[in-house]
Amino acid sequence: MHTDTPYPFPGLNPYFEARWFEVHPSMIAMSLGRLQRQMPRDLRVSIEQGMKISTRFTGADKGIQPDVSVWKVREDTLLASAPPNFAPPVVLEVTTPKPRHLAIRDMDGELVTVIEFLSPTNKHGSGAHAYLQKRLGLIDSGVNLVEIDFVRKWGLALAQFEDDQAVESIQQTKGCLAPHATTVFRAELPQQREVYLITYQQSLPAIRVPLRPDDQDIWLNLQELAEQCQTDCAFDKFTDYTRAPEPPLSPKDSAWLDEHLKAKGLR
Repeated sequence: MHTDTPYPFPGLNPYFEARWFEVHPSMIAMSLGRLQRQMPRDLRVSIEQGMKISTRFTGADKGIQPDVSVWKVREDTLLASAPPNFAPPVVLEVTTPKPRHLAIRDMDGELVTVIEFLSPTNKHGSGAHAYLQKRLGLIDSGVNLVEIDFVRKWGLALAQFEDDQAVESIQQTKGCLAPHATTVFRAELPQQREVYLITYQQSLPAIRVPLRPDDQDIWLNLQELAEQCQTDCAFDKFTDYTRAPEPPLSPKDSAWLDEHLKAKGLR
């Protein structure tokens, strides 16, 4: 396929996840400009790592985190009374990488809204525990939170991080859960969640991003992000659409994808 080929899917590209290491930073960078152009004069959006509710009174280098884990290796000093067969251990201090997100702050550095493009590590094992603590910290601090879940691995984040009653309510209303979702938490309405369900057969939604109570919401068009990401990451050059995407789709979505790609002449 050529780079000028039209975007081949009605909504989310199910092959994005196999190259999430490229898609994730691309989505964040593209969102930055789109959000910045709509921002009130006294708010700014930036790409951050870690989490600070306020940046007031911090040193210039505080809060800077590496992109990868850093292992610091040293040898212990021998004790005077060490037995002859003692060998000093190597002590490893592991710095856990903090995934990037978009943060909207006021001019004093107070955090207003966080936008997360979730990765598989946010939904499994120690990564899920760390993300849940971060999530609860934001909500308890009165910060708006937008979670965009475009990855299938380890299941739907909404089902993991919200209570069973919320999930059951969606199932009763819609009949079933979608493979993906975007969840919006508004600090001024702590008991509510705005959930945008995402299926492969429909266009990705334009979502409302909350700011401060007196500000108008701003827009983030997820369909535009997906289409631009397809081009910027050269998916048409490197994706073999004759192969099934990884992780696997549900049987229903797999059957739809096969029919769709055959109709597009891609299988």
